Amino acid sequence: MSKLYDEYDNSHYQKSSGYHIKTTIGSGTLDGDKMTFNKHDANERFRALCIIKDLIGASRDLALKDKSCYADDEFLYRFLFARKFSVTEAFQLLINYQNYRQKNHELLQRLCVLDDTIQMALRDGFPGVLKSRDRRGRKVLVFFAANWDYTQYSLLTVYRAMLLTLEKLLENKQNQANGFVVIVDWTNFTLRQSAHLNPKILKLMIEGLQDSFPVRFKGIHFIGQPWFVEAALSVIKPFLNSKTRSRIKLHGSNLSTLHEMIARDILPPELGGEGEQFNPLTWYHVLLESSQINGPPPRYCITQNIPYSKSPSIVSKSSDNNNTSDDELMVKSPTLSKAQQYKNIAKCNNLINDSANNTLLNFSE
Repeated sequence: MSKLYDEYDNSHYQKSSGYHIKTTIGSGTLDGDKMTFNKHDANERFRALCIIKDLIGASRDLALKDKSCYADDEFLYRFLFARKFSVTEAFQLLINYQNYRQKNHELLQRLCVLDDTIQMALRDGFPGVLKSRDRRGRKVLVFFAANWDYTQYSLLTVYRAMLLTLEKLLENKQNQANGFVVIVDWTNFTLRQSAHLNPKILKLMIEGLQDSFPVRFKGIHFIGQPWFVEAALSVIKPFLNSKTRSRIKLHGSNLSTLHEMIARDILPPELGGEGEQFNPLTWYHVLLESSQINGPPPRYCITQNIPYSKSPSIVSKSSDNNNTSDDELMVKSPTLSKAQQYKNIAKCNNLINDSANNTLLNFSE
């Protein structure tokens, strides 16, 4: 198993004042120092942090006109981990991130778990997050594509829900260092649904996830993909870099090849695994609870925290709407029977009343 980054020496989390390195922004060179650092060494990581801070301070790029992120070490480490502590690459990624935020302001507006359409996507499992990591310490995101109700929320909303999820998961350094694995189950995905895979949104997703956000996707696995999904993939492949293309694996109906890469004991039965049955509401409630615990995020982050005064209607019936039917409160899941889904509703009511710390503990690892 790869080295995990749960703990760091706090003595290295100090301000970089007095740590001066002569930089030449135009040429991207650093006098007397190297540009790539050893991520396994705390001193090396701190040196890289100091250098990227110097680059931010000296930069005249309009994307970094607001330099408030300079003081947020935890935020900057995301970019360093995402580029394996290559300072020049991490610095460019930070510029890309800020440019993307400014260019796509409407995409990121009200990006929070209390947005109505984002809630619908999350409750349908877009995305789902498995409790256990794979053998290399990576978090596993799952999508059951057939559950997408395109009449209720668009592909853009699915993307927004994914950004919200990644932003939360990147608070954990283990996720920053080890990256993520994505599994998309296309079983029973219809041609009608595929017609709503908007090419412009797909390109927007590639620009964000591949080139602008501090996230590492170590594997992207497709199972049960129909021919029209493979056709769509061939259309977007030119926009993918060689590294991303090499990490997309098409398994079709052969789950054994998936299990060779991701152990069955962490996968739900829906993916041929031996783990717990997939419940999309589990991750939804983690986001819901954490949004009320944490304070408002800094303005250079993409998410927003908006307090709520009552539980969402999907979890419990509002006191002023006693006519809501149980069918309207139904929890969608790939293979659950109606009786099992009603049990999940009761389970959700208990989850929302649990302490937030207990709920989040399952995912903090």
